[in-house]
Amino acid sequence: MHPEEADVAHRLQRLVVRLSRELRWESAEVGVSSADARVLFDLRRYPGSGVSELARRAGIARSVISERLKRLEADDLVVRDAAPRADRRRVAFMVTPGGHGALKLMALARRNQVAARLSTLTPAERKAIEQAVDALDRLPQWRSAAERAAEAKRQRQREPGRERRQARQT
Repeated sequence: MHPEEADVAHRLQRLVVRLSRELRWESAEVGVSSADARVLFDLRRYPGSGVSELARRAGIARSVISERLKRLEADDLVVRDAAPRADRRRVAFMVTPGGHGALKLMALARRNQVAARLSTLTPAERKAIEQAVDALDRLPQWRSAAERAAEAKRQRQREPGRERRQARQT
C-alpha cells in the first residue's frame, strides 16, 4: 500500500468512527440504545436468530445478548418466534412492528442529522461527497448480496434504456 493510500484509509477510518459515535449519541432520543439497536438490526436481517447466533455476529457473550433481548422483549420490540423447532431448547426471536418502527425512526433521525451537516457545505463540497459515497458504495464486500441485488434493480428502474444501450454497444 502506498503511503498516501494508507493516509486516506486512516483518515476515512477516523471519520467513520467519529461520525458513527456522534450519530449514536444523537439518535438516542428514539429510546433504543445503540447496543440494543444492533440486536434489532441483526434480527431484521436474520429473522429467527437465537441468542448464540446473535452473540456470534456481535462478537459478545451470550449473556449480554440475552439481557439485551430481555430488554427489547419487555419494550415490545422483539418477540419469541413460536415456530416449532427440532431443538425445543432453542429460542428464536423476531422483530415486532414496534421494533421495525423504532429502526425506521432511528434511520430517519440519522439521515436527518447527516443531511443537516451536509447542508452547511458548499454545493461543490456536497458534490465531492456524493462522488466519494458512490465510489465507496461500489466496494462490494461492504454490502450483502441482497443489498447489491436491490441496488442493481433500483439502478435498472432509474435507467430503463441503459441495458439496451449497453447491449447495442457490445
